[in-house]
Amino acid sequence: MSAKSTGPPAPRLADIRSRWLSAVTGNLHDDPVVAGAGLVGSLGTGQADDWSDIDLLVVVDDACIHDYAAPGRLPCGPGELAVAFDARHNGPRGTRAVSGQYLIDGLPLWVDWHIHPISQASWAADCAVIFDRRGFGRLSATFSEHLSAGDHEQATPKGPTDHRALQLALVPIAGKRIARRSPDAAQMIEFIGGPHAPDASWKDQLATLRQLLGGFTALGLPDSVAAGRAYLDLVEETLS
Repeated sequence: MSAKSTGPPAPRLADIRSRWLSAVTGNLHDDPVVAGAGLVGSLGTGQADDWSDIDLLVVVDDACIHDYAAPGRLPCGPGELAVAFDARHNGPRGTRAVSGQYLIDGLPLWVDWHIHPISQASWAADCAVIFDRRGFGRLSATFSEHLSAGDHEQATPKGPTDHRALQLALVPIAGKRIARRSPDAAQMIEFIGGPHAPDASWKDQLATLRQLLGGFTALGLPDSVAAGRAYLDLVEETLS
């Protein structure tokens, strides 16, 4: 939830994000087990650019939290869910979190779901509330500060295949950092499997990511690989 640099305009990405979020917001509002929802991260603080992902905080009945946090239960907008990861270790004990890559018009959209029970519900200082059926209180802490406080859920172990799927899904995240000219791009590329090259040019970084994409074909996720390539092409087109 740290401050992000602003990338150049990318209206295609902003459009798919807007369409997905509009549909999902309607689905959340129509779901009787959902007591409230809000935007956190850069969309919540108003610091988002066209490259920003979606961070959603959803409050549900305590008895429903385990079932609701299943990827197949979460509401979906246009496109399809390509891969999803249990990210409960990113939240306080008693909460759940899911990170997913959605594919819309051939491009990837990353969404972090934070699912909290009513018994632990409150809106962070920097959360933009979408709707609230119960009148939850507002914290003085930011959402990032709230997540880092207290005990956390234990991480769910990932096998080699899941780890590789995560690396594949992070290729567009690395591409986003290149588009923003972020120094963190080199570290992300290294995590995905690239070399340690902190001084590489953005063109060399894109070339490395394209080469890495070729190593993910054995995962059986061709649509995610294709979306990664399309995203990198968009980054290059935008920066050229």
